[in-house]
Amino acid sequence: MNASVLPRAALAAFLAVMLALTCLSPALAVDAERPAAPAAAAAEPAAFEKTEVVYANLSAEGAPEAVFVVNRFDVASAGVVTDWGAYAERASLTDGRQLKPAADGEGASDGVEVVCDEGVFSYQGTDPAGVALPWDIAVSYRLNGQRMTPDQIAGKSGDAEVRLTVTRDPDADPAFAASFMVQATFTLPGAVWSDVRAEGGVVALAGSDQTVAFTVLPGHDGDFTLTGHVEGFELAGAQIAALPYASVIEMPDASDLEGQMGQLADAVAALDDGTASLAAGAEGLAAGSAGLRDGVRSLSDGLGALDASSGSLTVASSQVAGALDALAAGLAGADLSGVEDLGALTGALGQAADGLDALAAQSAAVRDGYGRALGALDGAMAAIPAPTLGEAQIGSLMAAAQASGNPADAATAAELARAYEAAQTARGTYQAVAPALDGARQLLAVLGADAVTAGSPAFLAASLRAMAGGLEQADPAAAVAQLRELAPGVAELAGQYRALDEGLASYVGGVGRLAAGAAALSGGARELAGGLGQFASGASDLAAGAGQLAGETADLPARMRASMDELMADYDFPEFEPASFVDGRNQSVAAVQFVMALAPVEPAPAPEPEPAEASEPTVLDRLLALFGL
Repeated sequence: MNASVLPRAALAAFLAVMLALTCLSPALAVDAERPAAPAAAAAEPAAFEKTEVVYANLSAEGAPEAVFVVNRFDVASAGVVTDWGAYAERASLTDGRQLKPAADGEGASDGVEVVCDEGVFSYQGTDPAGVALPWDIAVSYRLNGQRMTPDQIAGKSGDAEVRLTVTRDPDADPAFAASFMVQATFTLPGAVWSDVRAEGGVVALAGSDQTVAFTVLPGHDGDFTLTGHVEGFELAGAQIAALPYASVIEMPDASDLEGQMGQLADAVAALDDGTASLAAGAEGLAAGSAGLRDGVRSLSDGLGALDASSGSLTVASSQVAGALDALAAGLAGADLSGVEDLGALTGALGQAADGLDALAAQSAAVRDGYGRALGALDGAMAAIPAPTLGEAQIGSLMAAAQASGNPADAATAAELARAYEAAQTARGTYQAVAPALDGARQLLAVLGADAVTAGSPAFLAASLRAMAGGLEQADPAAAVAQLRELAPGVAELAGQYRALDEGLASYVGGVGRLAAGAAALSGGARELAGGLGQFASGASDLAAGAGQLAGETADLPARMRASMDELMADYDFPEFEPASFVDGRNQSVAAVQFVMALAPVEPAPAPEPEPAEASEPTVLDRLLALFGL
């Protein structure tokens, strides 16, 4: 083997040790004293696994200069190991023995037979014939934009460019290039290189030096460029290693992520269902709030009219009460010895009856208006649904709106929550004041009742008119007797009506306050209806958005899997089925790897000074030398 190969062979061996594949002995020559071969030669074939590490020395421009293969056998049971390969030279790296040639039965003798004990046996074969490296390597150099050879650029200074091209060799077995990843690593001396940049590569510090690494994926070619400023161009070469891709990178398992995407799609579908229910409820609530707004407006209008007419009602009642008080006082203090005053008394009774009739008529009108307003309010309040949303559900809605990323959704959700709370507050308030409203209804029913209802103003008016009629038709003596008997009853009637008048006055005051409250309630109901309308609109938009989101995410796991498969297709390379690089007849091949070393570019050493030539001695010099002088 060429002596110039040895330094790079040692470097390649060091790389092999770093890869934990094999160990190349630094002494490639056979020792003069060889250890003895295994004591017992076994006739049976050995059981083993073979590893081939292909080393190649390349010129500084990438041309192959020497190729040698380290064949390692991990022998499980002793026996004969037969290996094939048309090598120029073979040498044992384990025990230095001579390797015995082997024939294949068809006259070919390009193999070796070795008797091996259990353990490890290795030998090196140089320059295998009939095979080509799977990749063509080309390296070119430029300085300040000018193309140069390695010898021309060595030692020069300026802006340097090194271009590495890796292409698949069409004459080589394509299985290696299709499934092997190639990594080229350049070492740049730190004292020489600065401002290093690598297009398509990774630059890293290695002590005082820098390294630049380029990677070529299986089935692809590579074209890379590194640049930098140099002071005295020097390149420590490059180490190019090729390994099966599957042994370097493990494809990720996306099944867990796919399952999580499925859970997300299910959660979005549940959100879609919930927002659809919310939208339906919001529409019903908005419709009920519109009815409430109309009913409260009617109630407010009716109570306003009632409050406006309450003044005349209280005046009429007060007049009736005064008339009854005067009648009772007159009967109590009257001199009934004369009957000439009976006509005046009859007129007073008629006037009192007329006042009571007017009070009854006004009360009937107020009763009817109040009844219509209260009925509308009852219907509107009944339209507000009972509270079914709790704090947790409202909080979930608020969280979903905030998570949408649209600030308008969060504002809408907050407005919906406020409108919902206002509607429930109005509903609860109405339920609390409903007994008082019903009491006012009952009072108006009595005041506006006809003459058949005992205690009503119309009933009292009829009683007074009957009394006046009886006085007019009775003889004077009998009338006086009746008046004496009537006086206590009229006094009692006057007292009872005074209590009714006072109650009516209290009622009128309550109507005033109720009318003011109804006006405020009408404004609140109007705002509530508007808010709930926005609530329903927002809930509808939210449901539509959730439906669209659910539609977009329903097939999310499948689309994610398809996208990942499409993305990983660029990295889904065929798995390497171990086969011999040297000869297809070799069996039990477990692994094949390639290590290529690019020759360094170094300045030529400075020439050593030639020794000065001795001058020819003169006659005098010879004479002096004769005498030892």
